[in-house]
Amino acid sequence: MNLAKEKEMGKLEGKVALITGASGKIGSAVAKRFIREGACVILISRSLDNLKPLYNEIEELEEFKEGSVKLIQLDLLDFENVKILTNMIESLKLSESGALDILVACTGISGKLNPIHDCEIEELQNVMNTNFTANWYLLKNLDPMLKKSNAGRVIFMTSEVTLSPSSYPYWMPYAASKVALEIMVQIYASETKHTKLCVNAVYTKGPVGSEQAFPGSELVSPDKLTDKFVELASEDCSISGEILPLSKSPE
Repeated sequence: MNLAKEKEMGKLEGKVALITGASGKIGSAVAKRFIREGACVILISRSLDNLKPLYNEIEELEEFKEGSVKLIQLDLLDFENVKILTNMIESLKLSESGALDILVACTGISGKLNPIHDCEIEELQNVMNTNFTANWYLLKNLDPMLKKSNAGRVIFMTSEVTLSPSSYPYWMPYAASKVALEIMVQIYASETKHTKLCVNAVYTKGPVGSEQAFPGSELVSPDKLTDKFVELASEDCSISGEILPLSKSPE
C-alpha cells in the first residue's frame, strides 16, 4: 500500500460501532469522529427524531459513505426489546461475520439533587436503571457479537464524581450508579482477559457543553474529547479494565 493511500484510511476503517446516547453532546461528537475514521455507525435513541439533526450533519461530512449510518429506535429500559437488539443489528448486514466491533455507551442521566433523606425510591431506581442496569443488560446481550470481532472494544461513560464522592453532596443516586458501572467494567475486563476484548470507562474533567456543572468544574468542548474514544476503540488498544479521563484538568 502506498503512503498516500494509507493516509486516506481512518483508524477505524471497516469497523462497526454501536453508539447509545448519540443525540447527546458526547455521543454525537463520537459518532461524527468515528465516521471520519472510516467506521460504520449504528445510532440508538428512544426517538428517531432526536437523531435526525445528527444524521443530517454526518451526511455533510467529506468522509460520509452511503449506508455507513444506521438508526435504531430503542428505549434501553425496554428490556424485552433490548433482548432482540442483536437481531436488529444482524438485519442491517454491516458485518459478514455478524460481529460488533465497538460499543460506546453514552446514555445517562444525572437525576435530581437531594440530600439522602429526601431521595425518593422511584428517583433512585430511575437513575440506577438508566446509568447502570440498562448498560449491564446491553452488555449482557451484545457480549456474543463483541466476542465475534477480532478486536472487540467497549467504552462506557462514567463520571469524575466517583473519584471523590464526599465532594459531591446531594449526588448520591448518580454517584452510586457510576460506581456500580465502574465495578462492572473492571469485573468484565477480568472475565474477558483471555479474549480479544478490551473494555474501559472514561470520564470528563468537568461537564460537557451546557450540561449541569459539578462543583468547581469548567465546561469542556465535546470535540476535544474524541481522541481518547478513537484510541480505545482501535485495534491498537491493549488496555482493559481502566477508568480514564478524556482530557487533562484545566490549568
